[in-house]
Amino acid sequence: MHHFFLKSYYFFQRKKLLLFSAILIFVAGVGFLASKVQLEEDVTGLIPSGKNQDVLKRILSETEFSDKIVVTISSEKEQPQKLTAYADRFIDSVNSKMPDFIENIEGKVPEESIKEIYNFVYQNLPFFLDKEDYARIDEKLSDSAISKQIEEDYRSIISPTGIVTKNFIFQDPLSLAPIGLEKLRELQIGDNYLLYNDYLLTKDKKHLLLFITPTLPASETNKNNRFVDQLQQLQQQLNSEYQGVEGDFFGGVLYSLANANQIKKDVQITISIAISILLILLIFFYRKIYVPLILFIPGIIAAITAIAILYIFKGSISAISIGIGSILLGITLDYGLHILTHYRNNHNIEKLYQEVTTPVLMSSFTTAMAFLCLLFVNSEALNDLGIFAALSVVFAAFLALLLIPVLYGKRISETQKITFLDKFAGVRFFKIKPLFYGVIGLFVLGLLFFSKVEFNNDLSKINFQPEAIKKAEQKIQNIANSSGKTLYLVSYGKTIDEALQENSKVYQEVKSISEREELNSYSSIGGLVLSTQSQNNKIQQWKDFWNERDTLKIKNKILAESSKYGFKSESFKDFYNLLQKDFNNLQLDDYQNTTNLYLNDFISISEDFATVTTTVNLGEFASEEFTSQFDNLDSTLIIDRERINESFLGNLKNDFNSLIGISILAVFLILLISYRNLEISLLTLLPIGITWVIALGIMGALEIEFNILNIIISTFIFGLGLDYSIFITNACLKEYQTGKSELKTYQTSILISVITTLLGIGALIFAKHPALQSVSTVSIIGVISAVLVAFVIQVWLFNMLFINRRKKGLPPFRFSKIESFIRNKIYYKQDLYYRDAVLDNYRYKPVYSDVKALFAEKKEPYLRVSHFIEKGECVFFFYSGNGVFPIYLSYINPNSSITGYEISEDIDIAKNCFRSKHELLNFTIEIENAKTCSTFVIPNHDLKELEAIKRVIKAYGKKVIVLNKDFKTQWLLDANFEITYRQSGILVFEQK
Repeated sequence: MHHFFLKSYYFFQRKKLLLFSAILIFVAGVGFLASKVQLEEDVTGLIPSGKNQDVLKRILSETEFSDKIVVTISSEKEQPQKLTAYADRFIDSVNSKMPDFIENIEGKVPEESIKEIYNFVYQNLPFFLDKEDYARIDEKLSDSAISKQIEEDYRSIISPTGIVTKNFIFQDPLSLAPIGLEKLRELQIGDNYLLYNDYLLTKDKKHLLLFITPTLPASETNKNNRFVDQLQQLQQQLNSEYQGVEGDFFGGVLYSLANANQIKKDVQITISIAISILLILLIFFYRKIYVPLILFIPGIIAAITAIAILYIFKGSISAISIGIGSILLGITLDYGLHILTHYRNNHNIEKLYQEVTTPVLMSSFTTAMAFLCLLFVNSEALNDLGIFAALSVVFAAFLALLLIPVLYGKRISETQKITFLDKFAGVRFFKIKPLFYGVIGLFVLGLLFFSKVEFNNDLSKINFQPEAIKKAEQKIQNIANSSGKTLYLVSYGKTIDEALQENSKVYQEVKSISEREELNSYSSIGGLVLSTQSQNNKIQQWKDFWNERDTLKIKNKILAESSKYGFKSESFKDFYNLLQKDFNNLQLDDYQNTTNLYLNDFISISEDFATVTTTVNLGEFASEEFTSQFDNLDSTLIIDRERINESFLGNLKNDFNSLIGISILAVFLILLISYRNLEISLLTLLPIGITWVIALGIMGALEIEFNILNIIISTFIFGLGLDYSIFITNACLKEYQTGKSELKTYQTSILISVITTLLGIGALIFAKHPALQSVSTVSIIGVISAVLVAFVIQVWLFNMLFINRRKKGLPPFRFSKIESFIRNKIYYKQDLYYRDAVLDNYRYKPVYSDVKALFAEKKEPYLRVSHFIEKGECVFFFYSGNGVFPIYLSYINPNSSITGYEISEDIDIAKNCFRSKHELLNFTIEIENAKTCSTFVIPNHDLKELEAIKRVIKAYGKKVIVLNKDFKTQWLLDANFEITYRQSGILVFEQK
């Protein structure tokens, strides 16, 4: 693959204008498509799919549980007149100065509204009565009860308040409507309130409550900031005007704003400092001011390209996934860092592509595969993140290889200054004993503590909660006497009638529990807004009740008693008509058109989905015991903070547990395909497992919990750890193959990656926002664990299993060796070809497959040649390539001195085979070393130094073995050699 990028480099090096034009056109095209993508900002996209979860998403998207702003106007002593005056000023000011921000203000109930509500209940009285209410009405129909009630009506009319009450009395002389009006009390939580000057006050008259419904959702932080600022200014102004009275307000929007503002502030401060330090570091290290710019180009273009592709196939993408995915710039930046560091240290473009193409592409594909495993999580937002991340890292790797060497410029003739970082990266850290045993100790600690890491479902723990807002919330809870847990029981259906039927069951159960248990309060429309079926039952119940009674006798009794006080016979005609009225079912619009019922707080209706909400404050009642009473209701969902979080995150945590296993399997398959070797794949993956154990162990020991944010960021750490592991593997394999250590270059690029990551995400540890601190803490632990394991454990393992064994003349570690040793008690089975012995010299090297194929093809000729070599002979093999033939001869003729000669770089591979440590096997690049030998082997090879070969053989040769059938041998005959063997393409010449 590196040949493609090398050719591209040479092509675009000559035609840079074409490259820049192509980049601009490409970016313009994908940028246009990306700009059209629809961002879905709904946080419920994180909720895993499932029956209950899908219903929860729908409910949360269409029901407002915490959008209202509660305004409290309080005084230390009882002064209700001052409270209501403050409230009048407040409402007038808000309506005049902030009309664009408010939908309505609740809390003021004028007299006209009370009359309207009374008339509505009176005209539809059957719908507000239940079985117990009819028992109370029946008591009111006795002769003595009627006499007493008419007397009370008369006294009320002649009292000072009669001007207000007389119309009610004429309509309802037996005072039946107040029985129905009691159902309206169930629309508000608690009974600790009274009406004073049309306002809702607590019974001690020290607190007045108002409720503002904002027009904007909490996510509109910029506009809501202006709204809240204006509210605060108005609050401060009125507090100063009304001495002894203090206004305050609280709502979910305040927490949203506090979180958004704190995140913005933290990110601006920490990231600006981090970027400044990072820019200085990169410019200092690479000695070019534009290096930071070209490092970010591939990642930015890749991200835009990924969004464009998602637009083509989906049309939309979760904004949450884009936000989290922006952290991927850290991974995509790594690819450029690796490329630049290798180019800086090697100054050779061909060598650059040979060294970095494979590890960069492997890193990108394994990381992409890990992110694609997010598709197995039943969460739309995380599915989008997986696709976006996978596409981004693959495109970033490809673009980094294609663009960065061209943009960086030629540096072949330049000499780099050795920096402290270079010196530090050259250290073999596993040789530092305290560090080595320290990492081992961390691993042991991890084994003890990794299972102790908890997953925190409570989203409030990662929210920023300023003390002032918490105090305002606590103040409102104290006023409302709602210190207990508040639950929302949401009944749902395809139509509002279905939802109301289900809500009726909820209402009856809640009412029953309230009668026998100490619930703080409940708020429901179950006794007010009824389904069609329930209304029909109520109408029939009304008819049955009055049909069983003598309404004419009741009417005459009222007329007789009222005439004593001067009432006219037609005074109560409205009441008589009510008894004979033929009631029709109410529609939802009939309820909603009645002022101050505020049913929209309880009901939500969309095209094919409707909900009705009942609110319960449990007080001291056990939550589990309460919720268990509703297990038999299929179309009701109970929601509180804990249950919402469990529905949000419970299955998500389980999905991530499965995701870890799937990711490891997927990455292992990619490594196996890339390395085509089980041992190397496992040794590359093993550090990731060790890193996770150490990181989780540290988290467990320090009692750091996972949450929704940092568990997602852990996929980013997984990707970084993979990068480090793959690059260390390639560095060690390169040293094992050639004997030349490139570890310094690889460790330098990894160290720069670590520094950039810690400066970026790690800097957020200084943030005040708990979510940012959480993400940063896990990132720091993960990155440091990953680099320690890569530099210490992984390098140590490769040295112990491969490099040190080669130096001792031993074969590298492999699993089959263990099996062979157990079975045969010896490493190699002695046979004619020593196949395993020869191939083990090339195992784990890129040339292994070529050597294996060559040996399979040439093993018969090799064996025949070995028969012509006597014990103790000195053999010189021209153009030995990777050294396969000389190594084989060394095994089968162990007492003969074998020397392989080669002029290409293949001799580095031959010299670094473990068999080359044998005292009678040597490899050389000097043809003059042939003078110590008398037997020469000429392979089937293009002889570039034929004259030198002839000279050496004529001077020192006693025996010549020729494997090249096209080789002209007349000069050997002229040099007094004769043919002693000719068969199967082998010619043996011996001196006469």
